[in-house]
Amino acid sequence: MSLRVPHVERAYAASRYGQLHYRIARPSTAPTRPTLVCFHQSPKSGWDYEPIMAGLARDRVVLAPDTPGYGGSDAPDAPTTIEDYAQVMMAFVDGMLAAGELPDGPIDVLGYHTGSVICTELGRSRPDRIRRIGLLGLAAYDAAERARRLAAIDRFPVPQADGSNIVALWTLVESLNDPRIDPEWRQLSFAECLRAGSRLPWGFRAVYQYDFLGNLAALNQPTLILCPEDDLWDNTRKVVSIIPNGRLLEFPGVAHGFFKLDREQVVDALRAFLGEDPA
Repeated sequence: MSLRVPHVERAYAASRYGQLHYRIARPSTAPTRPTLVCFHQSPKSGWDYEPIMAGLARDRVVLAPDTPGYGGSDAPDAPTTIEDYAQVMMAFVDGMLAAGELPDGPIDVLGYHTGSVICTELGRSRPDRIRRIGLLGLAAYDAAERARRLAAIDRFPVPQADGSNIVALWTLVESLNDPRIDPEWRQLSFAECLRAGSRLPWGFRAVYQYDFLGNLAALNQPTLILCPEDDLWDNTRKVVSIIPNGRLLEFPGVAHGFFKLDREQVVDALRAFLGEDPA
């Protein structure tokens, strides 16, 4: 018997920077599993998670907020930090709990690239609140490499009067996409990248300022590292062993577009890790 899958809805919540946009998928009956909160890569939005949210929400509420300054969320006045992003997201979860939108208890978190760094900070700073962690792509570097990347932050295309940044950004994004992904997905994905405007590098700046390596090594929660063959394939496999309770699950041969191309395998792996048996 096939189960009715929940619909992904969109809404806004208050944050210290104004409105925080989020996507939410609810089960058709009362949730019996911890809430899962999903954090996206830069410079995208919670749109990343739409292909897998319904499949993950069979017995739990699944949230995919837009990081401040990306997607539909209002932005800070200036670049901020991973610690700040994590605090904003925990305040968002607390607000949803207070409003009766989520069941009580610890939550699970899932992150994609920049989102993985936010998950790690939440796991480090709020171990009482974070039960299990899923990470996808580890941009974790030593201090020298982080400094080098910070010094080159201007390499990211930002708005230009002649629109040349659009071509440059399209070329960059296309070099990272899986060649099998369809043209419609490519265009919609690119539109999400454009929404950040001149804020596009802010998420990357926050990542490179953060001691991701050191804080990964301090995580105590069970952690599943999903590793598609994207631009962080090599580095993820290089550093994954520092995570005390980490388990690596490789997806060779698939790059960006991963959630759409390997939707069923991703959902099954995450549901099994989060304590559910695959359908």
